[in-house]
Amino acid sequence: MKKQILNFRIKLYLLVIFGLSIVFLLYKFNTYTQSYFLENNKIQKEFSEIKGKELKLKYNILITSLYMYINNDLVVRSIKSLKKDIKELLGNEYFKTQYPKLYEEFKEYNKKIDKKINLIYEFETLNAPIKNSIMYLANLLDELPRMSAKRVKKKNMKLTFKQNNTYAREMIDVISSIFLARNSFDKDFIKDLDYKFFEDYKSEDKEFQRFNKVFVANLNVFVNLFPRYVSLLKKITNNDTLKFLEHIQAEHLKLINDKIVIIKIVSYALMVFVLFSMSVVVFLMFRLQRDYIELKRLNEQLHFSYITDKLTGLYNRNKFEEDLKVYKNPLLMLVNIDKFKNINDYYGVKIGDEVLKRVAHYLKSIVKVKADFYRLGADDFGILCEKDSVDNIKKIAEEIIEFFDKKEFLIDGVAFHISVSIGISSIPPLIENADIALKKVKKSTRIKYMVFDSKMDVKSEIEKNIKKANILYNAISKAKIVPYFQPIINTFTKEVEKYEVLARVIHDDKVESIYPYLQIAKDNKLYADITKLILMQTYEMIKDENVKVNVNVSIDDILDEDIFDLIKKYYLESEIASRVTFEILESEAVNDYKEIREFVNEVKKYNASVAIDDFGSGYSNFEHLINLDIDYLKVDGSLIKNIHTNKNAYEAVKIISLFAKNLNVKTVAEFVANKEIYEKVKEIGLDYSQGFYFSEPKPYFKSDIKNIKK
Repeated sequence: MKKQILNFRIKLYLLVIFGLSIVFLLYKFNTYTQSYFLENNKIQKEFSEIKGKELKLKYNILITSLYMYINNDLVVRSIKSLKKDIKELLGNEYFKTQYPKLYEEFKEYNKKIDKKINLIYEFETLNAPIKNSIMYLANLLDELPRMSAKRVKKKNMKLTFKQNNTYAREMIDVISSIFLARNSFDKDFIKDLDYKFFEDYKSEDKEFQRFNKVFVANLNVFVNLFPRYVSLLKKITNNDTLKFLEHIQAEHLKLINDKIVIIKIVSYALMVFVLFSMSVVVFLMFRLQRDYIELKRLNEQLHFSYITDKLTGLYNRNKFEEDLKVYKNPLLMLVNIDKFKNINDYYGVKIGDEVLKRVAHYLKSIVKVKADFYRLGADDFGILCEKDSVDNIKKIAEEIIEFFDKKEFLIDGVAFHISVSIGISSIPPLIENADIALKKVKKSTRIKYMVFDSKMDVKSEIEKNIKKANILYNAISKAKIVPYFQPIINTFTKEVEKYEVLARVIHDDKVESIYPYLQIAKDNKLYADITKLILMQTYEMIKDENVKVNVNVSIDDILDEDIFDLIKKYYLESEIASRVTFEILESEAVNDYKEIREFVNEVKKYNASVAIDDFGSGYSNFEHLINLDIDYLKVDGSLIKNIHTNKNAYEAVKIISLFAKNLNVKTVAEFVANKEIYEKVKEIGLDYSQGFYFSEPKPYFKSDIKNIKK
């Protein structure tokens, strides 16, 4: 009996050992095969991605060569992306160790790609001048009728007409051949191109002679560069590297398939062994019930985590969405901690988390009606209840606000107060609408809660902003933002001393002020484009005129290197520097006036002038005025327009004027809209005046001086 028991035990032990051995072998085999397939799939995928990116690179090269207004950014990004993928595959240790021969071949492929990339860079250096020459030739062709018409007016009609026709015919033939060559990438079209006619062409008309000279110059650029351009394009777009990569990929795939055969044989052998281990299943059956119970418990834990906020213990957004389906007439209170980020930044995340936990606890104790509580965002809490079960939702909101206004938080020895804002909605979608009401509260300095109603239509405001942005984009692209000029008058002589340049938007054949569009321009990163347009157009209008102008520049403009370079090139380093005054607008965004001082000092070197604009508005600073070497001080229109009716405004302007005179700074009054204001400005002694009383801004600077004096 004992011997049978011993044999049974030995067999049982052997069976267990055998079963464990099979499980171990299966585990190791499964791990190996998984790793093998994952790694090789990854390599194959990288091969395919590299192949796709090489094709995309060729496509982008063709695109940049075909289309005039596409720059080289696409090609540069494609090269970076391709090289990044190649580098990743070269850094793949599995590929390097398991397939050393293929790895060496792939390194050779990388060298071939590097050579091709060098050809691409050479190609792109040719692409830009070729594009420019084609565009310039096309523009010259467009300009030819105007030039011809001028010649006809100047000279004998019949003779000039005949010369124009001959010139035009020759020009069209040459440009047609160039465009055919360019679009077909075939240099044969310009192989026998004869443009000696243009090189030998002589004209008594100097302007037309210059026109012909520019035409020949651009023609030479194209003819000299195009053969090399076509040769490079053919080398770049050939498939030698692609075929070489496909060869490497095919070899790799062949090696994979060979090994798969071995893996199949081993897997069949393991399957046979598994059949012998089936007896182990009987032993494991009784554990299924226990596993099922454990799984059920884990499932409940997972669901709890899915619907519960880990930090506060309140329900989360997932649970809120579930509960909305159950409520018949739901009402949501969205409670937000005011300036919670300041608590996190100043006291630290640990105290911030404790605040969130306590707010969650206090909300549940304050609200007495039947409700569910949620944490819906970082510092947003939701209280959801049936609308019919609440008699006075505003009273509940007031109780919550009052509680937190009076409650002192003491955490880790730190005492502080918080406040909350509340948005309320019973109109779906609840969260979105409650958030709209909450945003209205945040904008107010008095209201602490608000109930959403359908009149709170933020969509119309968004729609208006989008419309304004589209108008701006269109105006910038078509140069429909133009300078207007408003005269600045000597207060005592009424002579026009200079003009302020003001931006205007031309939309639907109407001229609009730029002011309503400024915030949209800043939000859409278009502000710099507007400044550049106004600066360039103004320069073109005044460079040959004996006129002084005031040009507005913001702090952002001063800090923008491109704009400063433009100012330096066209305004400071030109003959107009002494006729320009730069008006700088102070803002609350300025923390360090070092950059402004540097700008002022730089401008002064070139004998240009500087003015501080809108002085007397919210952010004016007498200290900055003392520290900046300015020439003019423009008193803000908000003071000037009330100077004849408001004693305080009058006194404020008087103080500013006296202060400026002591600093030897000239003063300018804005918004002089009528005679009464003008008389007060004169009485105080402001040096210059500007406003509708004298003249509206106009698209030119030839003002009616007689009318102004009158």
